[in-house]
Amino acid sequence: MSEAPTLHGLPFPAGLLYAPAHNLWLREEPDGSVTLGLCAYGCALYGEIFAFTAKRAGLHIDAGRSFGVVEFAKAASSARSPLAGELVEGNPRVLQQPALINRDCYGAGWLVRIRPDDWPAARGDFVSGAEALEAFAEQMRLDNFDPEAPGVQALRWKT
Repeated sequence: MSEAPTLHGLPFPAGLLYAPAHNLWLREEPDGSVTLGLCAYGCALYGEIFAFTAKRAGLHIDAGRSFGVVEFAKAASSARSPLAGELVEGNPRVLQQPALINRDCYGAGWLVRIRPDDWPAARGDFVSGAEALEAFAEQMRLDNFDPEAPGVQALRWKT
């Protein structure tokens, strides 16, 4: 298996879609739902995550609205959905083990599953491959992200 493309040492696996403005990855599931998770860049920005609480299953989430709360180093932030749909489930494992988000953000540390209102229309809003790397490079520039900052160095993924 080939290594994931990286940007400043942070991996962005191929085969996923990305919402750079939300620091999320998306994966289409066979049942029509879409799994969302915090990407490596989001994890680097937040640092160690202490808790994630998803909103209740069955709730309709509008694009740009919160699907849950991420708690990290003396702060909390709303995790905002890049697409509209029904919240199918929050990841029960991250409720018990929030460190999974930092340790395995693209696997066991996923956040929620949403059944999109109109996936064919929404899908075009997301990027993958080289386009995703370019979009994250621009997002990092806008965020004044310093990949050499001591806190970021500690969070670098080994690829």
